[in-house]
Amino acid sequence: MSGEADPRFQAERPRDIREAKPWHRYAHLTRMLQARIGALSAELLPPVAGRLLDYGCADVPYRHLFAADADYVAADLAGNPHATVHLNPDGTVPEPDQSFDAVLSTQVLEHVADPGVYLAEAYRVLRPGGRMLLSTHGTFVYHPDPDDYWRWTSAGLQRAVRKAGFQVVRFEGIIGLIPTGIQLVQDALWWKLPRLVRTPFLLVMQALVRLTDRLHHQTARDRDGQVYALIAEKPAAAAR
Repeated sequence: MSGEADPRFQAERPRDIREAKPWHRYAHLTRMLQARIGALSAELLPPVAGRLLDYGCADVPYRHLFAADADYVAADLAGNPHATVHLNPDGTVPEPDQSFDAVLSTQVLEHVADPGVYLAEAYRVLRPGGRMLLSTHGTFVYHPDPDDYWRWTSAGLQRAVRKAGFQVVRFEGIIGLIPTGIQLVQDALWWKLPRLVRTPFLLVMQALVRLTDRLHHQTARDRDGQVYALIAEKPAAAAR
């Protein structure tokens, strides 16, 4: 998603991360993120047959978390074969105001050219009382898809979401500082290693990431997280 003219979906994006093996670069992150998105999805509270927007849907990895008869609208850039709705060139959604019960945004915000526009759109299309589940990076290596623009502190992300008009209902960090530091060291070194060494190196580093993550209390992760996830609500009294 970008403000540039006619942005296109990147068909060559990596697809193995969602089924990451123990030696994958992001094995622990993938496992933790999927678990937390799964748990937080229950707090979106859409009606059983409600309307949900997956805003920047990629390959719709979380469709299974919602009722089969939900009106699940998968929105992404032109060229994504999984999208049921293609975004406008400026990243906005070609849908009416207040037309969704819930919005899902997973690891998208860091890739949009203007986060304020993106969050304002999520607010616009939600019905009053509707909720958004959003996750994005705190501290992480550069990963263009098609580009990578932003990182947040815990306070900065909540401020941006509130500025768009939302009330933050729940906020949590995923993966603490020590494992994040190990992750960054891993990402700085692995590509320099001979190919035969990479797999055992990643096995060891991801094991360390997993073990040291246990040293952090959740309050520490909430303050300094590798990834942040939140539930935000459009006030029920919002103008209709």
